[in-house]
Amino acid sequence: MTLADAGFWLMALSVLASAGFDLRTFEIPDTITVLIIIGAVLFGLGTPGFNWASHAAAGGAFFAFGLLAFARGWLGGGDVKVMTGCACWATLGTLAAQVVLIAIAGGMLALVLMLLRRGLALAGITGENAPRLVQVGADLPYAVGIAAGMAVWGWRFLPLP
Repeated sequence: MTLADAGFWLMALSVLASAGFDLRTFEIPDTITVLIIIGAVLFGLGTPGFNWASHAAAGGAFFAFGLLAFARGWLGGGDVKVMTGCACWATLGTLAAQVVLIAIAGGMLALVLMLLRRGLALAGITGENAPRLVQVGADLPYAVGIAAGMAVWGWRFLPLP
């Protein structure tokens, strides 16, 4: 296994773990973001011609946007951290595609959960007798959308092992 492969798998497993934590607890540990960034560094070390400056700039650019999104209540803090780590995998040229794909996946997740929550509410399954994920007004586990968007983005833009 090459350094690039190790970095890729570390990122993939970390993004999946973020989705699992978000589904279970609606929180994402900080170590997940660190692992995603370590994965990007390993990937860069094993990839000839890796544009370090562009990857770092993409991470920084998303972090700046993420601060605004968090301040406005558009994204949670854990989501901003994970997406900042994921942005380190993008270059400035692929960052917009990454953000759009994650937004589309997050929107699809939101739609599915809204329909599910509405359907359960109409069936009388609300409040304490419903799992937290489907309770009306519960948070959106956006890391699931991040994971789905990253899968599509990685398939399109990364040299997969």
